[in-house]
Amino acid sequence: MTDVDTQKLGALRDLILDKAEAEAMRITQKAQQEADEWLSQELVKIDQEADLIINDARRRAEEIRRREVLAAEREVSREKLRLQNRLITQTKAVFLDGLVALRSREDHWMILLGLLLEAQEALVDLEKGSLRLAAIDSPLGERIVSRSKELRPQIDMRFDSTPAPILGGLWLIDDTGNRQVNSDWQTKVVEMSDTLTERLMTIWQ
Repeated sequence: MTDVDTQKLGALRDLILDKAEAEAMRITQKAQQEADEWLSQELVKIDQEADLIINDARRRAEEIRRREVLAAEREVSREKLRLQNRLITQTKAVFLDGLVALRSREDHWMILLGLLLEAQEALVDLEKGSLRLAAIDSPLGERIVSRSKELRPQIDMRFDSTPAPILGGLWLIDDTGNRQVNSDWQTKVVEMSDTLTERLMTIWQ
């Protein structure tokens, strides 16, 4: 092989190598570009996913906070209601004790007389009736009935010595036994419950 042929072969080899290197460079650049595009797209997806996760976490946190606030408000309302009911119950007990304590007054029998007259008015067209008292108030029975007859002679009253199961006050029963007025202290407390509650709620607010 002559020097010329050797030179031609060398030149051909160099040309092939240059083309191969250029093709390798093109392929590498294309691969790098594709990789960069893929990475860019994936980063966008990751950012979007991160935003979704953050927003979902915020939503969940807000929902939890809202539920906790509502639960706290409900608990406050329940505690307030419990305190109100306790206060109402205690007030009724104090009111009942106050009524029972009227027994210590000298005019206690007159208070019972007033209750009897009020009860008589509640029984329309009452002609005959019997009075029942708590056992401890029995000694006052005849005196109350006697005074009642003086004030309302048209009503034939008698004292039934059978004790009524009450703490104080009285029961009035007509002669037929079909009509009765409970004017005892427990009944008075029940009748006053709404008024007591309204007044307490005004103070509470």
